[in-house]
Amino acid sequence: MIRRRTFIKGGLALAATPAMARAQGKGKVKLAYLQLGWAATEIIHKEDLLGRHGWQAEYSVVPGAPGPLLNQLASRNVDAIDMSFALAAKAFEDGVPLRVTGVATAVLGAIIARKDAGLSRVEDLKGRKVAAVVGTSTFFDIRALTLKGYGFDLQKDTQIVTATAPPDMVTLLGKKEVDAIIAWQPITDAVVLRGEGVYLAKQIDLWRKATGRTTGFPVHVCYLVHNDFLTKNPAIARDLNDAQRDAVEIWYGKPDRAIEIVQDVTKLPKDVVQVAYKETVKMLSGLPDEQVDTLIAQLKINKEFGFLKSDIWENPDRIRREFFYRA
Repeated sequence: MIRRRTFIKGGLALAATPAMARAQGKGKVKLAYLQLGWAATEIIHKEDLLGRHGWQAEYSVVPGAPGPLLNQLASRNVDAIDMSFALAAKAFEDGVPLRVTGVATAVLGAIIARKDAGLSRVEDLKGRKVAAVVGTSTFFDIRALTLKGYGFDLQKDTQIVTATAPPDMVTLLGKKEVDAIIAWQPITDAVVLRGEGVYLAKQIDLWRKATGRTTGFPVHVCYLVHNDFLTKNPAIARDLNDAQRDAVEIWYGKPDRAIEIVQDVTKLPKDVVQVAYKETVKMLSGLPDEQVDTLIAQLKINKEFGFLKSDIWENPDRIRREFFYRA
């Protein structure tokens, strides 16, 4: 197998692995993903699992926030990406020509309390200083679930300290300038590992309390394919799901290899990756009926609490027909 070396150009790390001997004529596909996306896409990349399904694949690792990655898809610089499910829905209602073809991982968010802050329940956050990147889907989701499940508003009933990025929250917590942070893996796990914080509530637990659902997994990361590429190459939907399924099998069946790959891509310390691996709620793949029902429930909550605006989110039939693409 021939592989090109990873190179860095203009802040975008590219690692193209055509796997020419295995490409079966399905053509080229450009898959980009967030460096800290935590969705097993790293495994698709490093094992060239799209190549195993007949594609000549070029993989791009995008550091930083989700916005630039969404822009890459919208401008057709790439054909498919991984993305926060809530942000995918927001981009869709804003007119980005995309379809959700599959899921990647369950919710990754958590509320982390400073170890010596005296917080033991979610309700204890009232009046306390809480750091958050307010514009993120994780903050909005956790705010909505807390409001629905516990009856108080994190944005109004706590003292929100606005951070610009996860490292800022970690610094604020370490300096004891805040009592808690609202963040996501693997940042949350790193804070707990260092002994600076403890899990006050995980997003999956907030979801269970707010919705009463004891089965199914709310999704943090999904796969998006640009409509133009999907129209010309409909096989990518099934093959991307199959590649994700293969990656999930490696995630659970070969944990040492999975951790090695994730560490290589994220550049995080091995002990942090090991803890985050253990704390991950669930790696997912495909788009089965039960999962679609859960996703529609997520969209309804996001619409109910104002993150999403379009009337489409109140019409499950339209969501299934226009937002999802099921191979």
